[in-house]
Amino acid sequence: MTRLLDARTSQNASYGNTISIPLPANTAVAIAELGLEVTGAGENMRVQLSGIAELAFPTTPPFDSVISFSIVRGDVDSLVAYTLYSVSVSEVNPNAVQVVTINASDYNIPLPPSNELVYTLYIFCTADATRIGMESFNAVAYSD
Repeated sequence: MTRLLDARTSQNASYGNTISIPLPANTAVAIAELGLEVTGAGENMRVQLSGIAELAFPTTPPFDSVISFSIVRGDVDSLVAYTLYSVSVSEVNPNAVQVVTINASDYNIPLPPSNELVYTLYIFCTADATRIGMESFNAVAYSD
């Protein structure tokens, strides 16, 4: 029978236009981190992950741009999920807003010695942007 081990949320902003944090071009930024307590996990441990962020472009990007989301477990060498969004210059007006999301699963995870799984959500953009919120990262751990 499946057991819920832990569920966590890292929330920077519940609604749009509630924060204003610069996102410099070509710089990966950790926007959320959370730890899941997995003491007593059985076989087939798995984690469901989701994240959302909203970016504004103060000016039209000078070129087609890319926004990426990535989730890592533990350190930066343990990539769990990665997604790309393209931003076309022809579709972006000054003060345009772009919402990006990611949904992922981490499966058959080895039980860490600390009994805590740590996940970090990173965002990256090839053009200068501003994080304006909403911004949220969720994780739920299960095992058999």
